[in-house]
Amino acid sequence: MIGPTTQAADQDKCPSPLAWHQVLREFHSQADAWFLDRPKYRISGRTLGCGPPLYLLNGLSATHELYALLVWLLRDRYRCVLFDYAMPAARGPVTLDDLADDLIAVGEACGDATWDVFASSFGCLVALSAMRNDPRRIGRAVLQGAFARRQLSPFERLLIRAGAVVPGKLRHIPLRVFVQEQSHRRWFPPFDPTRWQFFLDNSGSVRLAELAGRSAIVRDCDLRQILPEVCQPILLVRSEGDGRLLERAGQELAGGLRHSRVESLVGAGPISFLTHPHRLAKLIGGFLEQDAP
Repeated sequence: MIGPTTQAADQDKCPSPLAWHQVLREFHSQADAWFLDRPKYRISGRTLGCGPPLYLLNGLSATHELYALLVWLLRDRYRCVLFDYAMPAARGPVTLDDLADDLIAVGEACGDATWDVFASSFGCLVALSAMRNDPRRIGRAVLQGAFARRQLSPFERLLIRAGAVVPGKLRHIPLRVFVQEQSHRRWFPPFDPTRWQFFLDNSGSVRLAELAGRSAIVRDCDLRQILPEVCQPILLVRSEGDGRLLERAGQELAGGLRHSRVESLVGAGPISFLTHPHRLAKLIGGFLEQDAP
């Protein structure tokens, strides 16, 4: 066994650290790979685990592999479905509604009438849009670093402009490592320095055109008016690494939703699915299973 499942990660014990490279290897070996053809593109993903379905939506600049540690801990309790967004610039821009429709289409292709969702940052916009557009499909949602409207940083606005004219991937952007170090490095576990490099390699593999398309959606998106129409129970996960702008956006989001509550993961940072997956897995399971029949 690579590491303990969430049943072993209780309040009285400190779970053994996960060796990410071993977990990722087993994730690739055991997860079922699949693809789904959509009108503009093909979506590729993986499914691992057994139990009620849990769909995981990526953030702004990462692939589904960053969720491998979290999924490894949840696999005995949930059938986890992961996929990467497909946004080929050659076939025109993809809208937020397109991505929400993709989520519904993946669920239908997997044979699920309803499912729960975990989403991070950009993925929270997709989840909120899908919950509003087709409320019968999603039961509960855990949203980390969520917002209904967000002001982009100068670096993110630069990526939108660069992605429109510059080929390549995020790793080719000057000062990219410095910016990510300022945002995330402090939260990574000191016992495994290679996990930080895994994050850099994964996020750096995202094409600039894809990142620019997602950032443009964030730039133009304002979901504040639809929030009262989102009726599902939602857990909003915050961390002290969110920053002032995202913290205010999170408060605005919580105030507009009808059925939400906020939990803080102290000391875990904004990508706790990679830095502190045991704590996040426990939080997700506790929320999704409360009052369950």
